[in-house]
Amino acid sequence: MLSIFASLRRDAWCALALITALPAAAGNFSIAPVRVELQGAQRTAVLAVHNDDDQPLIIQATALSWSQPNGEDQTDATHDLLVTPPVFTIAAKAEQVLRIGLRTAPDQLRERDYRLLLAEVPGPPDKDFTGLRLALRLSIPVFVAPASPAAAQLQWQAQRQADDSLAVTATNNGNAHLQVTDFRLYFGGANVVVPVTVSRYVLPGSSVSWQVTPPANAAADAALSVHGSSDAGEFQADVVTLGR
Repeated sequence: MLSIFASLRRDAWCALALITALPAAAGNFSIAPVRVELQGAQRTAVLAVHNDDDQPLIIQATALSWSQPNGEDQTDATHDLLVTPPVFTIAAKAEQVLRIGLRTAPDQLRERDYRLLLAEVPGPPDKDFTGLRLALRLSIPVFVAPASPAAAQLQWQAQRQADDSLAVTATNNGNAHLQVTDFRLYFGGANVVVPVTVSRYVLPGSSVSWQVTPPANAAADAALSVHGSSDAGEFQADVVTLGR
């Protein structure tokens, strides 16, 4: 199960710790599974939300559409998914069953991408608590497969920036997502390599970039390639180098 403690969400799916001189309090809950895939006749999914805290928690569940304009994750309100119950209270150390249903037919050609956002609704603090109350949020991806066969097709490019770093970009020309969990960027051979461990989803029709600092012994005109891991298995590809 995915569990995040005492954190504040800046956006819909990345939990960030808030640093403060005051004591902070937040609920603690987890969800399983940590992603949902709907396809074919499977139009519904069941998830379990567990309250790991010693106090009851009120949780609001919201379905959001998910896109990546200009390489940045963006979520928007949607009616494509039905989430029940939308608001619920979980007793201490108890579990709540959450159901997701697809309200619309899958796209014929391309995967549809969503996020399920779970947000704690903070209750009143204890009378003796003088710190900061944090509302915990976490989200999981929901993928709806198209009617036709679906697969990601990544093309890789690297462009040198003004500070001599490289913007390494993966463009997904396929009709399904790919989660790049990590990769190694090779500069002309096996001995000159930079590991990249930041995991990113690349949605169909979108481009996502990573900033990479070349090692000092990398030749400026070295041929680049990537070898990495994804939710579809291992991959490797040549990287097209672009000028500034």
